Amino acid sequence: MRQVIESEEKKKVIDEIINEAKKSKSIAVVGIGGVPAKQFQSIRKSLRGKAKIKVAKKTLVKKALDQSNLPSVGGLEEHSEGPIAIIFSNESSFKLYKEIQNSRMRAPARGGEIAQEDILVPAKATNLKPGPVVGELQKAGIPAAIDQGKVVIKKDTLLVKKGEKISREKALALAKLEILPLEIGLDFRAAWEDGIVFHKDVLAVPPEQQIAQMREAYTRALALAVAIEYPTKESIPLLLSKAYNNAKALSIAIEFPTKENIKELLALGKAQAEAISKIVEEKKE
Repeated sequence: MRQVIESEEKKKVIDEIINEAKKSKSIAVVGIGGVPAKQFQSIRKSLRGKAKIKVAKKTLVKKALDQSNLPSVGGLEEHSEGPIAIIFSNESSFKLYKEIQNSRMRAPARGGEIAQEDILVPAKATNLKPGPVVGELQKAGIPAAIDQGKVVIKKDTLLVKKGEKISREKALALAKLEILPLEIGLDFRAAWEDGIVFHKDVLAVPPEQQIAQMREAYTRALALAVAIEYPTKESIPLLLSKAYNNAKALSIAIEFPTKENIKELLALGKAQAEAISKIVEEKKE
């Protein structure tokens, strides 16, 4: 009986994912490891009306995506390592990525975490009261001292390098200085839209840079089409202009008179006649 219930529950989850996938413009895979339950619920609430988050086992997600028959959606599976959730949205993948990134927030370290970036403690006067805290900061590796009744950090200090573990002592010291070294939130991996899987590195490109890249790609493609004489709606005017100029240059080179080149031929003939006349005059002298 229990197996029947579990089987029915799994089928229900698979059907829900398939139904949401088929009616969504974009589908994203996000990592949820290390995201506190409170923040996760806050993110879910902030996305209400824009996107739906579904947490499910990877095996069920894989089956659902395979059964959805959406083109290339299976490409999301390679981004499904660790605890994940699926997000369904009627917004574009780029806009959805931005929404998820905006939901991330800074958080304090408790000790034992891996630094996501270099943690720098700047030189400054703090609001801490003089006392044992100076020794605590110094023990953590922060050059603290008392100056004019205030606890000050004497110089900029790289406390933890990216990739290193944050010790408990350093985590407590950072908390006293109100430095939030961690960024927590959903880890956006990739998104599917219109049969294409976009990696987060692509989605992270700013809109203005995307436009600049498309303009550059258009310019290069048009130049290539003209160079290999490949006719398109955009290249045909340039190809015709190129052919006209080449034909005109050839007719002038072989001195074949046409309505278009007669002025140039007469000017060329005049210049040649003047040159010959000058040579004749020089020889007479």
